[in-house]
Amino acid sequence: MFGSGHGVWKSYCVVPCLLLLGAFSGCSFAYAAPTAEQSAIIAEQTKVIEANPKDYKAYFRRARAYRDADMVREAIEDCNRGIAINGKSQHLWVLLSGLLFSQKDYKGALHASKRAQECGPFNVFIGGIEVGCLRLLGQNQRCFNRCEELISKCPNYADYYFFRSSARAGLGGDRVKVIQDLKVAIKLDPTNQTYKHELELLLK
Repeated sequence: MFGSGHGVWKSYCVVPCLLLLGAFSGCSFAYAAPTAEQSAIIAEQTKVIEANPKDYKAYFRRARAYRDADMVREAIEDCNRGIAINGKSQHLWVLLSGLLFSQKDYKGALHASKRAQECGPFNVFIGGIEVGCLRLLGQNQRCFNRCEELISKCPNYADYYFFRSSARAGLGGDRVKVIQDLKVAIKLDPTNQTYKHELELLLK
């Protein structure tokens, strides 16, 4: 069981999950002001949708441009419109999960992440969103169990060790194992300052 450091870990805020979609479709959640290119894509895809309202891929492309332009509400609406046309589009579910996570709708993001996994091949990023949501929803045991499964499949993905350590801490688990998981996460992703910061807090 934890000593004085336990409270630090119970209030742990899992920041890295915000970065998970950065490798999906070349996207990032570091929002910037709308650019001429983004506006052009939005206008182009709007014309495509007007010509063919059932083109779910056009909704995806416009949603992605909206997201990049920091128009999150519009992006979410387009994801939902595209999903209404084709509920098996993994791209739309993945994009929606990240958008909902950015809005702190963790229940919605968790649902979207699960649908994404049902609709196509597993990828480590969407698994990271799933366990991140579970941790932020306070479902520590489910998060821990799922991290165990994901680590057995993808042993080289840092976030799974990070979230397992956080979930273990939330459960009042072995402090040594929490530290071990953080050290593995840092080894796998040595540039991640969040991992290093949390390890420093725990070792104080």
